[in-house]
Amino acid sequence: MKKIDCLRGCAFSAIKVHSPIAIIGGGTAGLNVAAQLIADGHAIPQQIRIFEPSKIHAYQPGWTMIGGGLCDVKQTLKPMDQVFPKNISVSDSAVTKIIPQENQIETLDGGIYTYDQLVIATGISTDFDSIKGARKYLEDSNAPVASIYNYKYAEKMNRLVQEFEGGNIVYTEPPLPIKCAGAPQKIIYLSHDRLNKRGIKTHHHFYKTAGVIFGVPKYAEILTEFCKTKQINCHFKQKLVEVQDHVAIFENQDTKELKSVSFDLLHLVPPQTPGQFIAKSGLGDQAGFTQVNPNTLQHVTYKNIWSLGDCSSLPTSKTAAAVMAQTPVLVKNLIRSWKLKQDPLPGYLGYTSCPIFTSQSKLLLAEFKYNSELDETFPIFQSNESRLMFHLKKDFFPFAYWQIMVRGWWGGRDGLRFFKGA
Repeated sequence: MKKIDCLRGCAFSAIKVHSPIAIIGGGTAGLNVAAQLIADGHAIPQQIRIFEPSKIHAYQPGWTMIGGGLCDVKQTLKPMDQVFPKNISVSDSAVTKIIPQENQIETLDGGIYTYDQLVIATGISTDFDSIKGARKYLEDSNAPVASIYNYKYAEKMNRLVQEFEGGNIVYTEPPLPIKCAGAPQKIIYLSHDRLNKRGIKTHHHFYKTAGVIFGVPKYAEILTEFCKTKQINCHFKQKLVEVQDHVAIFENQDTKELKSVSFDLLHLVPPQTPGQFIAKSGLGDQAGFTQVNPNTLQHVTYKNIWSLGDCSSLPTSKTAAAVMAQTPVLVKNLIRSWKLKQDPLPGYLGYTSCPIFTSQSKLLLAEFKYNSELDETFPIFQSNESRLMFHLKKDFFPFAYWQIMVRGWWGGRDGLRFFKGA
């Protein structure tokens, strides 16, 4: 059984609770670190404390498939106590501040905790409210506005596409960084394929804040050709700033002029930000992301603080695949620094992958590392759409996540870790 500390409003709230390893965040990154520390024999569950207020763990890569009609929401959600390692300690109050000079964590309920090693893995938050009017229309079941960046809104997107009778669909993408930068395009191609098969006359428009369709030249060329073939109209340097009744307002990023665009269905992607406590604690870069060495994942100032995943400053695309590549490097360096008193090794080179659905039966697997350099596992399958890659993404990856990753056995593209003597 996991142990949950709830210190709300009691006399014990001032007592400092110590854990050798503290992990802030129980999402993919935090869970993967905890599972691998235990699976590799570096720590026993009782030595680890996870700070996570949510009671539900989400397989967020699945939300694109929900919106695209490929899976059910129940396949993407599980209670936290079903995925955390047994006998691990969990604090269910949000972290409000870290005092790194004192190895101390403060939580919303007044709790005070100390640590020997700290891993920050809180991901990034979706900020729907920063787009004027967005929340109002997302919450309105009758309004044709949805988003795959929330499982409820992803369900709505699936329904809206099922019910769509024709007209203009507008898709947006905010300024980077965001979770899985390819996801805003995935839902375009999935929706296009569904509507095309039904013979629904639709005009698809993609409004992207950045000036290019994709940051890696090889895949940008392929995706540009896809859009031409599918007659998807791309509009660059256009930022969504407001949603009105069947009207989206965009700001031109060069001229700052506003433009109104009519829609019959709007799929929007919200801006995304790291937790405010990171900057408040003096641990962030200029954008508020935990500032770590890009190759070792160790904090640039505090040598017993580590970070990975979406909340880190690592200059690579924020995906679950990146987390899988980052975790073993972080775990080995944390143990190397803490127990062996040795300098960490530069083992992470920025690997990430972006499996981009191009239809309801094919997928383009984009893999790259720092500086947008290609880092492909299956080059023969990665120059065009692939049915094999589609089934890996749709069928195998969710299985690997729920059945293998939670045990600390999944090494991403390196396969099963326990076969490799990890």
